Amino acid sequence: MTDVKPFLLGKMTWQEAKALLKKTDIAIIPVGSTEQHGPALPLDNDAFQASKFAHAVAEKLWPKVKTIVTPLVPYGVSPHHMPFSGTITVEPETLINLVVDIGKSLAQHGVKKIIVMNSHGGNTPSLSIALRKVHDMGLWCVQLAWWQIVSDLVKETFKPPHFHADDMETSVAWALGQRVLKDKRVDEPGREPIPGFTRATMFAKAPNILPAFDMTDFTDSGTIGCARNADPERGKRVVSAAIERMAAFIEKVAKLKVK
Repeated sequence: MTDVKPFLLGKMTWQEAKALLKKTDIAIIPVGSTEQHGPALPLDNDAFQASKFAHAVAEKLWPKVKTIVTPLVPYGVSPHHMPFSGTITVEPETLINLVVDIGKSLAQHGVKKIIVMNSHGGNTPSLSIALRKVHDMGLWCVQLAWWQIVSDLVKETFKPPHFHADDMETSVAWALGQRVLKDKRVDEPGREPIPGFTRATMFAKAPNILPAFDMTDFTDSGTIGCARNADPERGKRVVSAAIERMAAFIEKVAKLKVK
């Protein structure tokens, strides 16, 4: 097999994995979801982005810092998207247990630092619990989300509201090489079920209170935001910055001493 990236755990033999794990104690676990992303993006968008970012960051690090990247976890906690066909969701406990079990396995092989590269906001609470459990096993761990590490650029670069299958997400997906149905993009600002208090946007000004919700409370198309404004060039600038910053962070993590 040719052109296999040297950090991909799933493409290694056990002997190759053993050899690499003598040189590194860092593992990146990409975690996404399989859920609707409006009429212009595929169901695998979060999984696609998690994998692309994890691989790009590991490749950028490789000359200085060796890491391993585990196979993708393609399913996430997405019950709020279930009204839209094709969405697959798992229980929070399922994701928690899976990530904890992955962490246990990696720890047995010498990994001491876990980087969860998360690309679905709905996973965040479950992953926080999972990583607390992994931490209590003696590992150093963190979850990284690309949109958080470049939140300053997101606000500067993309038209609000920033929420789902919007200008930001569509531009980034496009820049990463995702399938984008350009003529199917829609602009849908999102409803306010409780006017003045419930706005579906990442950077809403106070007061903004989001109860448990289904996406159909806010949108008919599955998009919340201005997808028609998306373009790959602006996406590339944000993708580049996200990769740069995540790599710089992990480079510092590599220097940490874990007992």
